[in-house]
Amino acid sequence: MIMNNDGNFLYRPLSWDVEALAQKAYDRYGELYPDVYRYYTDYQKARTLEDFGYYVMYMRESLAIDDPAIFLSFVNWTHVLLTSLHLPEDCMATGLVAFRDVLRNELSEEMNAKAGEYIEKAFDLLATTPTHIPSFIRDDNPLAASARAYLSALLATDREGARVIIIDLVQKGVPIRDLYLNIFQPVLRETGRLWQTHQASVAQEHYITGATQLIIALLYEQLMNERRRQERKGRSLVATCVSDELHEVGIRMVADFFEMDGWDTAYIGANTPTNSVVTMAKERQADAIAISSTMSFHVPRVYDLIQAIRADPVTAGACVVIGGYPFNIVPDLWKRVGADCCAHSADEAVKVVNHLVAT
Repeated sequence: MIMNNDGNFLYRPLSWDVEALAQKAYDRYGELYPDVYRYYTDYQKARTLEDFGYYVMYMRESLAIDDPAIFLSFVNWTHVLLTSLHLPEDCMATGLVAFRDVLRNELSEEMNAKAGEYIEKAFDLLATTPTHIPSFIRDDNPLAASARAYLSALLATDREGARVIIIDLVQKGVPIRDLYLNIFQPVLRETGRLWQTHQASVAQEHYITGATQLIIALLYEQLMNERRRQERKGRSLVATCVSDELHEVGIRMVADFFEMDGWDTAYIGANTPTNSVVTMAKERQADAIAISSTMSFHVPRVYDLIQAIRADPVTAGACVVIGGYPFNIVPDLWKRVGADCCAHSADEAVKVVNHLVAT
């Protein structure tokens, strides 16, 4: 295990054959629970194998940082999902038993002991954690009523109705940043909660995300008006998702907030290869690079990207700010992967990067 000078654990990427381990866990599951397995449809078998792949990836990332938080978060999230689907209460626990059996034969003694500890914590979590998740559109949100109306319109596939709600708020003088923070952000999070609890379909989730991206694009003129009111800082930002990461709305909001703060930004979106990010940062002589990763099993790609940024003499001094779900549940993960700071929202990203660049 690699440590820094303070004796704290650093990020240690692990190279596992995810498909092979998932297949072994799937086979072990069939051995342990033949009566259950016998009545599975082909679809259920395929989903079970896919689920074991997630077991492997989330456990790998928790072991890479010597912290169970990532694996336990996955277990909790999946438990809520399976409960909402009215599957047997022991569905998650039986999968963990099969997974534990496989890891005992596949990992080193030290790593197996740690994985076993994490799985025991997962059993405790299943027994004690409630499956209810409160709404992300909170009553103390100053635009809560509009956010709920916006979400209702999009759940009904009424994109025009949703657009009218936003345009009406703009005409009333509501700043763009308030729309981002109090409508778009909580609505997208709430959409994820509704999907997780089986109250919205995958199609609805995709529709709401796509419609919100379109409506944000339609606000470009208003965004530029707010930009013109800010003195230009003469600083450049590149904003990106790591390769294979498709959740891009959040990082787009980050780029827009920097734009409104007087930065010159290059938003290069989802699933961007590492070499392309570095090239763009070099061409723009970026003062800061914002990186987003929603999926915890993409943390290795964040680590690799930051290593590439630091390795190039032109980009080595750029301020690297990262954000996304795994960095919310593991508070010091940003340090372990080599970033300069972490932000939990677009406005926080602007504040912390401005401070670091200035000092």
